[in-house]
Amino acid sequence: MQQSSVKPKLRSANIRRLLALVRPHWRLFSLGLIALAVGSGINLLFPEIIRRLLESGPQELAVKTRSAAALLILIFALQGFAFYFRSYFFGVVGQRVVAVIRAQLYNILIHEPVEFFDRMRAADLVSRINSDSLLLQDAVSIRLSVFIRYSVQVVVGIILMSYISLTLTFSILVVVPLLVGLSLVLGKRLRNISKAQQTQLGIAASVAHETFDGVRLVKAFNKEDFEAERFGAANSAILDLGLQRSAMAAFFASFVSFLLNAAIVCVLFYGVHLVGVNELALGDLTAFLLYGVIVAVSFAFLAGGYTEVIQSLGAAERIFELLDLPHPGKAAAAGGSVSEPARGQVEFSKVSFAYPSRPESPVLNSVSFTIPSGKVTAIVGPSGAGKSTLVNLLLALYAPSQGHISFDGVDLSELNARALREKIALVPQEQALFATSIAENLRYGKQDATLEELRSACKKTNMLEFIEGLPDQFNTPVGERGVQLSTGQKQRLAIARALLRNPALLILDEATSALDSENEHLIQEALGAALKGRTALVIAHRLSTIKNADKVVVLDRGSIVQEGRHELLSLQPGLYRQLVERQELIADVASAKQA
Repeated sequence: MQQSSVKPKLRSANIRRLLALVRPHWRLFSLGLIALAVGSGINLLFPEIIRRLLESGPQELAVKTRSAAALLILIFALQGFAFYFRSYFFGVVGQRVVAVIRAQLYNILIHEPVEFFDRMRAADLVSRINSDSLLLQDAVSIRLSVFIRYSVQVVVGIILMSYISLTLTFSILVVVPLLVGLSLVLGKRLRNISKAQQTQLGIAASVAHETFDGVRLVKAFNKEDFEAERFGAANSAILDLGLQRSAMAAFFASFVSFLLNAAIVCVLFYGVHLVGVNELALGDLTAFLLYGVIVAVSFAFLAGGYTEVIQSLGAAERIFELLDLPHPGKAAAAGGSVSEPARGQVEFSKVSFAYPSRPESPVLNSVSFTIPSGKVTAIVGPSGAGKSTLVNLLLALYAPSQGHISFDGVDLSELNARALREKIALVPQEQALFATSIAENLRYGKQDATLEELRSACKKTNMLEFIEGLPDQFNTPVGERGVQLSTGQKQRLAIARALLRNPALLILDEATSALDSENEHLIQEALGAALKGRTALVIAHRLSTIKNADKVVVLDRGSIVQEGRHELLSLQPGLYRQLVERQELIADVASAKQA
């Protein structure tokens, strides 16, 4: 599902969803609202205290001034406590809401089918989980409380101003329609810019992620400056959008402030006139002006907060787009269970396939073959022939465009995908290790594996001596993507992880491609014992590793061109014999160079 194809919800619906996130925490939110009401009420109480002070006679003014000062210090202390609890309660609600959102996002994304990740940038998804959710947290914990606080002060302030003088209040309110219209126009543009900026942040994160992930290749080709320019271009796009947003937000806030201040100045002179003709008391005018200042300042903060809420809505849209994705986890869990004990027999019947991102380029064309139970079946062929695609289909990561694949006689479409994968162990071509310890990486194959089971699996793959020679042994971190290990060590660790699973079907996708001759020989011996009596699919580039396979399937341009045992195929004219001769020639050249 492409990001561009996701229909954005109505803005009002997004606001309702944003508020709905707070509902499970209504008790804390209510306490925050009470604290907010107390703090804002004290602000609105100040002008009334001043009005009553000015209405006192000259003889009582000095005494009442001291009492008023003490009272104001007391209520401002109370206001400080109220604002503390307001910030604390809203902050706690924001933290909890975003923790739930992050968990929901990650849970949805991790269960999305592989084709989803084929089309989406991984770093952009991480950006939505991190930076977008932080904006959402800011909206719930800060912006929402600020918006409510200043909205209350504006509304209640205008009501109190009306109580003092309807004439002066109407003279200020003439600017409100202009402010509302400006808010609607600029708000829409700000929302679009904010969403575009968050998208560009995701692109910049993708560039950085790719560069750091391939930093060795970058340095090997002296491409540091090139990558810096590539990131700089993405960063410039973020800056341009940020400058547009800042300019628009600054204009909005400053123009609102100008209009309100100008209105207050006009009201001041008109109020002085009313005082002069005895139509308004001096205390009432003073209180009205103080309320006017509170309303003007609140409206200015409200305008600034509005732009921030709009920015948060842009981030919220990106998050809601993912939350609205259909949850495939239930679909993966649907279907029948795998029969026990599983034999691991697989049959491909007239299977054709094209990746969803490239539907016009078929990868497999009516492929039919069987992986017999308890036998080793090898798949060979040039790069791009479709070998790894067979593995992706067998793991139910994709569904065939045409044809059927069965496991122990049951079509994969009728099986529970998770239960199917529990019976299969994969040693991938690119060894995916996580930035945890050796033991944790091994237990990806079997979560409850004992230390003795770990030692046994590593002994079979010639890794035990190396691991036990490390200071922390199995607790040694492997680094990000296993950077602390050599390529061969990573590959042997991946094989040990697969053997721990004791699968009904073992898939080796170029499992020995990165091993030297000595380690390859040791691994082949270990695998020979491990594969005995087990169903296995071996995808190999080195043909020497499949000489003992029960059956070899030769794949070329998505079609099966030959099938048989190694001894027979190597004597027949065809692609397999060409591959054998080519590798023998390469081996002879290598031997001559060593000599």
